[in-house]
Parts: sequence; C-alpha cells; structure tokens
Amino acid sequence: MKQERTIFFKDFDIEYYRHYILRYQKGEYSRIQHSLERMFSHYFLFDGNWDMEPCPRKHQIQPMNWEVLFEEDPEWTYMLNRQEYLLNFVIGYLVEGDMRYIQKLKFFIFDWIEQVQEFSPQSLTTRTLDTGIRCFTWLKILLFLLELDLLEEKELQIIYRSLETQIHFMRRCYRDKYTLSNWGILQTIPMIAIYHFFSEQLDIEEEYLFAIEELQQQVQIQILEDGTQFEQSILYHVEVYKALLELCILLPELKHKYATLLGKMATYIQMMTGLDGKTIAFGDSDCTDTWDILNLSALVLEDEQLLSLKNSYLDPYSLLLIGRTGADRLATLKAQKQGTRTAFFRDSGQVCIQTPRSHFFFKNGPMGSAHTHSDQNSFCLQDQGKLIFVDSGRYTYREIGERSVLKSAWSHTGCILDETPPEIVSGSWDYENYPQSLFCDYQRVSDAYYVEGSYLASNPSSYLHTRKIIMLEEGVWLVIDDIRCAGDHKLRTQFILDSQVIYSPSQVNDLKIWSEIPLVLEKTFISKKYNELEESHKLVKIQKFSDRIIDATLIMDQSFTVKYHKVYQTDGGQLPNALALEIENDCTNKLILVLNDDIYKGEKLCVVNGIKMRGKCVIYDKKTCTKIRLKS
Repeated sequence: MKQERTIFFKDFDIEYYRHYILRYQKGEYSRIQHSLERMFSHYFLFDGNWDMEPCPRKHQIQPMNWEVLFEEDPEWTYMLNRQEYLLNFVIGYLVEGDMRYIQKLKFFIFDWIEQVQEFSPQSLTTRTLDTGIRCFTWLKILLFLLELDLLEEKELQIIYRSLETQIHFMRRCYRDKYTLSNWGILQTIPMIAIYHFFSEQLDIEEEYLFAIEELQQQVQIQILEDGTQFEQSILYHVEVYKALLELCILLPELKHKYATLLGKMATYIQMMTGLDGKTIAFGDSDCTDTWDILNLSALVLEDEQLLSLKNSYLDPYSLLLIGRTGADRLATLKAQKQGTRTAFFRDSGQVCIQTPRSHFFFKNGPMGSAHTHSDQNSFCLQDQGKLIFVDSGRYTYREIGERSVLKSAWSHTGCILDETPPEIVSGSWDYENYPQSLFCDYQRVSDAYYVEGSYLASNPSSYLHTRKIIMLEEGVWLVIDDIRCAGDHKLRTQFILDSQVIYSPSQVNDLKIWSEIPLVLEKTFISKKYNELEESHKLVKIQKFSDRIIDATLIMDQSFTVKYHKVYQTDGGQLPNALALEIENDCTNKLILVLNDDIYKGEKLCVVNGIKMRGKCVIYDKKTCTKIRLKS
C-alpha cells in the first residue's frame, strides 16, 4: 500500500546516500562496482558478506540460463536464483545515477520470470528456501523502483503476478518441519512483508494469515531461551536474525514484540565475533565480518554496546533500509572499548569469553540440525588478535570426503579414542551415531574462569569424556581431559591450528604449550569460507591407557614459568588423580588445584606447597594470599 511505502521512504535522501557511501564505504562500494561490471557481461561470483554459500571464482552464463550448474555444486545454482546480488544494481544507481544499472536489473528479473514457468520444491531454480529469499529481495528492489518511478505499469503487473505465484507456491509446498528450520522463517517473513506493502495488489491474504501465525510458532520453537538459534551454526543463526530484524525495520510496529528476542540474538552474534572482527566457523559456517550486522543492530535495538569496534558506519545495504535519520542517529552512538565480556549460552551448551587479550569459545551441547558438526568438548582460541586454535569450517555441502572430515571430530580440537571418532558421519546431512552431551558448566570469579563439559559416546566403545578448562586473564589455559573406558585403549588429543600460526617445539605464536606427552605436528585442512580450502596443521599427542586416563595440556603466555606440585591430604595421604601447578611471571604467582575425583577416604582438606585448599578447582594467589574457588 502506498501509505506504507511513504512511511518507509520518509527518511530516505538519495544525495545523502550517495555522499555517505562515497565518503565512508568506498572499499565496499568498489566491491559492488566490480560485481556490477561482471554482471553486465553475465559473469557471476558470490562474494556478499552474508552469502550462504559464497564462491570466489567467476563463471559466465551466456545466454542466460537459470538452471546452469558450476563447481559441480547445486548450491551455486541456488545462490544464482536467490538473486540477492540484484540489490547491488539499486545501490549502483543511487550512487551513480546510471540508468544502465536499472535496465540490467530489470533484464535479470524479467528474464527469470520468462524462463522459470514451472515451480517445484526439488527444482534448481525454485526450492522454497530460495524462493523466499528471492521474494524478499524483490520486495526491497520493488520499493525503490516504485519510489524512483522507474517501472512502467506493465512491468509492475508482471512482477506482481510473479510474486503472487511464488508466494502461493511456498504456502502450497510448506512442510511441518520448516517450523524448526531457517527454511521456515525465510519463507514466512517475505509473505508477511510483501502483504504489508502490496496487500491491495496481490491476492495473498490467506498466505499472510498463515505466515503471521506460523512465524510466532517458529520463533518460539527454534530460538532457544538463551537467544541462540537451535541449529548449532552461527551462519544460520545470523540468517534467521537478519530476516527478523529487517522485518521489524520494514514493519516498525513489530519491533516492540521482538525487541527482547532480537537483543539476545544480537548479543550471541557479538560474543561469537573474535578479536579479528569475524565469526568463528562454528558448525556449517564461515569466518564472516560482523561489523555490518552489529552496527545495524545497535541502531535498531538502541543499544550502543552492540556497536562494532572494527567499523563504525553503516554498510551500503543497511543504509538502504535505515535512511538518513538512522545514519545520523548511529553517529551519536559511542562504541564501548574492548573490555572483558563473557556469556554462557546454557541451552545450546556454548561458552564465550572475550578479554582485551583473547577470545575463547567452548562447545558441548545438544544436537541441532544437520548443520551441526561433531564438536563436543571442542574449543577455539584467539590470542593477541591472532587465531590459534580454530574450528575447521565446512568447505562444501557436496557428498565428498572433505565434507565428511570437516563435520567429524577429526577436524575439531578434542579427543578421539582408538583412532575412531565418537560420531559416524553417513552423508553430507546425516549421522548414524552422535555423542550425547551430558552437561556444560561455566563459572567466573574475578579474572579466573572454569569451563567443564562431558559427553557419552558409544563409538567405537561406550566411554565418557569430561573436559575441564581453567583460564586466567593473564594468558593461561589449562586443559584437562578425563576419559573413562573399560579395557585397553589409545587416546588421541588434538589441537587444530590456524593456517597462519607460527609453530616451534612447545610454542604456537607467543604462547608456550606444555604437555607431559610430546605434541607432534600433523597435516590437516581448514575452510574459512564455503568453496575455499587451505592447508593447515594440528598438534597431536597419542598415549595408551587402561580403563581411565587423565591428561593435561597447559597453554600460557611465554613470560610464564610453570612448576608442578604434589597434592596431599592433611593426614599425609597423596591424591593420585589430582593436579596442582604454579605459574609465575613478574606480575603473577598463582597456584591452581584441580581434583578429578571426590575425596572419600581420609581427611578432606588438601595441602599444596604448604597451602591449605578445599574444592574441585581452587586458585591461590601467592602475591595477595587470596583464594578463588571455581568449583566446590
């Protein structure tokens, strides 16, 4: 309806938009210009920041064929048919005023409408997910073409009828399982938004009423109470969040309804952003810059704590949605200096710890969707702005060996028993077996942190793996692995390194690594973006044991020295499964005590280096003579 369009554009100023982009986003606009130049010759590559399945290699389609397949990957064709890249033509026109951009934009839309006459959920061109994304993109394009008076009535009617057909198709083919999937939200949101603006032109009231009710169900079911989307993938969390946030921008009356939920979801994105400004490649995800979505979130949710420290401006796409008033308001917000921020996402089993020095992530949680990887008890670490231990990413969804390996525990920082991972990957989207999370726990006292996770696996044998990580902000991470499995076995403990890590014996970058069992370097591969694979290494130690093994790995700033102490009871008995160590540099001198079993014989008070201590995890500061009990 025209009134809704008028409200949307009341703060939009073309001259302001042009000036803003050329002044503050020259680099991003240059990327957009290159994209437009390629598309004039029908060369396509997918390099948008939040593209679901990016591809860095360009391919030409001449003549235009919307079913063409490159990279031996149907995801390439799905990306082609989502048409999100067409918004670049709108941006190009607003900045340069060149009608060629509008003419080419129209060509692609009308060519698609002419060529794609049959709709099927199994088609390369009309899967319901891709149809939803394409319709949402067309809506934004259509709003601008109408506002700028760049459509003839005949053209407008063709687009209306196509949108109507596509929305009817999505509703007709909607499946119950989409209530629990990003697929569902990415279909219901365009139905709602398109009806809001064009209810008088399109016969889609039935679809709208369905979508309004279904979206409420989707949000309640697939967004967990801690604000994480259930699929155990930061990428698909963002895709769902972006769609919901944009819906609240297009329909401002919905903002109040979803503000609290959006705030939780935005906080998760912020906590999953490393010191390099990119997401961890967790689950089926890439390493993706978050400054654009965080700045838009800070503005819409009126929370300056969400502002990115990497880039303080709006990206060209967000500015389309927000306009001049929003950009001016963003300029009044002040980004918070990088301090210490922590979050325990209990429902998804994830812990994030951000300090001025480091970024730490730990995962032990429930199985999500088929985008979940076998990453129980795994962790990632960035130190002093550099990646150290990483999640290996996804690379592809094709049924090839690399896909299976990257989903497997083989590609995560964890433990593997008898050279057999705890899961059985049976395909790109399937497992025959998956380790069951028992619990994930987190505790912080001052500048000390305790993380613990435990899972039960049945492959190759029934066994229990408990991992404890004690972290000190000064740059100390103590990793303790406790594996219980009847009989004789071999344990592999591995740490996946970033491809840029500088490794020398017992050291990665500026961190020392201590282990009683020497760590050796093995080749592996990681993927920071879909369709991109790079060589890397993993640190590995292998040891034999019977029934139970407790292993420790200490990672610390190179300024520290370490000394190990025996743990005694006050009656003189030594505790065999306890660990105590003393770390010291010019500024710090601390004792760390970890008990891996309850004390059920003898006196219950421990003595370490003459210091009495009580608890499963206790830290004693020798300089201040104070104790911190992280676990009782």
